[in-house]
Amino acid sequence: MRELEILVADPAKNITVFVLGAAENRAETARALMADSALKAEQVGFVVPPEGYTEAPGPQKQKGLWRLEMAGGEFCGNAARAFGLFVARELGLAGDLALSIEISGASGPLPVRVSTSEGTAEVDMPKPLAHSSIACQGADLPVIVFEGITQVIAPEAPPSREAFLALKKTVEEKGPAPDAFGVMFWEAARNFMTPAVYVYATDSLVFESSCGSGSAALALWQSRDLRDGEARAAVAQPGGLIDTRVVKTGGSLVSVCIGGKVGLGEKMRVWL
Repeated sequence: MRELEILVADPAKNITVFVLGAAENRAETARALMADSALKAEQVGFVVPPEGYTEAPGPQKQKGLWRLEMAGGEFCGNAARAFGLFVARELGLAGDLALSIEISGASGPLPVRVSTSEGTAEVDMPKPLAHSSIACQGADLPVIVFEGITQVIAPEAPPSREAFLALKKTVEEKGPAPDAFGVMFWEAARNFMTPAVYVYATDSLVFESSCGSGSAALALWQSRDLRDGEARAAVAQPGGLIDTRVVKTGGSLVSVCIGGKVGLGEKMRVWL
């Protein structure tokens, strides 16, 4: 048995456990935390404070960037925005703030805008590396490739494990597997998305309560004909709403953001 300090974050019910302090064998730790029914975790990330960080008050607390390393090395938009709010709290900051964080699956820092009073956070997503489509069961489905995760939009396809695995196999046959793979089952009439995400390093398939990068992928696909200006949408998912914002100039993507409410628990200790 070993003791861990953790904190549970709730971005649209996509329950994310932040592990604080060093942890051995991250994949095993993540599996154990996700198996704990009391936590209801859908994913796990490991917090890496800036070098030289101290909990004592003072300006040294704000040097360097905080980093979140997901258990499978994947990218997660919901975890990124929740992490921004967590960092603000750790630094004792309050109000409407802009800060930057690092997260696995993203090659550079990501800007996060948080409101500690409203309990909200919005993150600038990494721009997609590629857009394509795949043919599966007679339909051409959009594929959006981000750093750290590949997302497929499946309009009007009933959510199921079988459908997910068929799409996963089709994508894998076309090239190297990504760190994580998601299928966003989209029902236009209800403006409702059911996310399913597989992380290769932890061999975990979760039909998630919400998905940040999947929401961004859907927003990009829905705004594919936008040339100039901004497109906003709130994407309904089993766990609630995620706000999306896409900005383009001359048909080129300027930014894609996701945001909304985030619940942060208190630090606690668990035994594994």
